[in-house]
Amino acid sequence: MTSSAAISNRNIFFISDAHAGSLDHEAEVRKHENLIGFFNYLATISPPPLLYIVGDLFDYWFEYRQAVPMMYQTILGHLALLVERGVEIRYVTGNHDYWMGKFFPQYLGIPVFHGEHTLRAGSKKIQIFHGDGILNDDIGYRILKRILRNKFIIAIYRWIHPDLGIPLARVASVASRKHNKRGPEQAMNEDEQYLAYALEQFDDGFDYVILAHTHRPKAISRGQHLYVNLGDWIENFTFAIFDGLELKLHKWNKDLTQIPFQLIEETEVTKDKEIPETL
Repeated sequence: MTSSAAISNRNIFFISDAHAGSLDHEAEVRKHENLIGFFNYLATISPPPLLYIVGDLFDYWFEYRQAVPMMYQTILGHLALLVERGVEIRYVTGNHDYWMGKFFPQYLGIPVFHGEHTLRAGSKKIQIFHGDGILNDDIGYRILKRILRNKFIIAIYRWIHPDLGIPLARVASVASRKHNKRGPEQAMNEDEQYLAYALEQFDDGFDYVILAHTHRPKAISRGQHLYVNLGDWIENFTFAIFDGLELKLHKWNKDLTQIPFQLIEETEVTKDKEIPETL
């Protein structure tokens, strides 16, 4: 599914892959501390910016009609406060939150987009896409995605009580990431396929392509075009900013109170790091 939108002249922030609500308590504490600090920073910007969440903010999201997972309440509350303070938020779903329905638009005022999303910002045409299903060997996943997004399957799962359905899905998410952990050669091959995808989008008229999903931050230019992979908020705490003129990748640094983010180079976020879990 393809969607599109245009914006006025203001800063645009892009984040992805926090996977909040995972079973790793230590990682959750660090993740929440950084995310809340980042959200608080956005609330200080004037004029209020636009924030794109490019999938998998949550490790699992399923909309029961009368229940929201308790572990997400803090993040949801801060998102609501950002909207109240004039920060526009748009959500492009990933593979862990594609079951999003009416909750975000109806209760938080945050529109939700599925699949590839086109943004026109000034003179730039930007494609924003979580990126799941791009890889050549993702045939099985693409079939599974069609099954899991079937309305009948969703209706059946909704009959499972949240006290069972939510823990079951969280365990499944952890198992999926461990099963799909990448080695260096496989990660390099995947990165090449993601770049090839971005190059195809450049040929179709996009100036920038913003992807996620791999948890590996990238910023690769080809002439006036730029491909950015947003990385994650588990290990790298990376995000991108478009200031109306150019798109840059940054790293959140909670210790720098006057400059809460710092520009990073691609080599700094990939050098000597363990290949992260994805999916």
